[in-house]
Amino acid sequence: MKTPEAGPLQRIEELAEDSGTTVRNIRVYQERGLLPPPVRRGRTAFYGPDHKRRLAQILRLLDRGYTFATIEELFIAERHGFTLTELLELEAVRPTRRSNGGRRRLPRGGVDAVAGFELPEHLLDRGESIGLVSDSAAADHFFADRYMLELFRELIVLGVGQEGIDKIGHQFMGGQSTAAEAIDVLVQTMRDAGMDQSTIVRRVTGILPRAGAAARLIFLSAAQTLLADRHGFPRS
Repeated sequence: MKTPEAGPLQRIEELAEDSGTTVRNIRVYQERGLLPPPVRRGRTAFYGPDHKRRLAQILRLLDRGYTFATIEELFIAERHGFTLTELLELEAVRPTRRSNGGRRRLPRGGVDAVAGFELPEHLLDRGESIGLVSDSAAADHFFADRYMLELFRELIVLGVGQEGIDKIGHQFMGGQSTAAEAIDVLVQTMRDAGMDQSTIVRRVTGILPRAGAAARLIFLSAAQTLLADRHGFPRS
């Protein structure tokens, strides 16, 4: 979030009343890093128009069932050029899981239908191994993750051909597989400490959303540095 712009300032009690929430909730959002610190005037804390807008976004997302960790991810992505509207639209069309645990088939055919050409088997195998592509025994492969589906479509629109898709897909999927090995180190450390399986499952499951947010931030920051160093993009 940018530095609060000039405008009418409110005390925390006034902000809470205007926004339909509580002072305690506002302080929780600040502690979680979702809402920036107030503007200080001596010992008094004030909140401006940007605080109010961000608070409205937080409340809207919470009302839609988003967790603090997911909201944090959205705000991280927003800082790197995505709008919340774009992110929410993508989230709205992500595939849902059937009650039996299977994934709903995405529309318009399989992976090949996305690209317009046959994707190499090794790329499909890599995607399947990390859960982004369906079981190879299915009638045809299809993406189990809408973000990857949309990314590949966008790459095709931008003119990336079969060879380029192969390279990009291999780097993306291989990089994620390697990064996920960090979780194996965490689990093994907890086991060596004598923790039981149920405790390990609970704690590791709880940390995954923050690990995902950190991984996205690291990727976006590294990509921006690469673009600036190799291609003359402005540094953010």
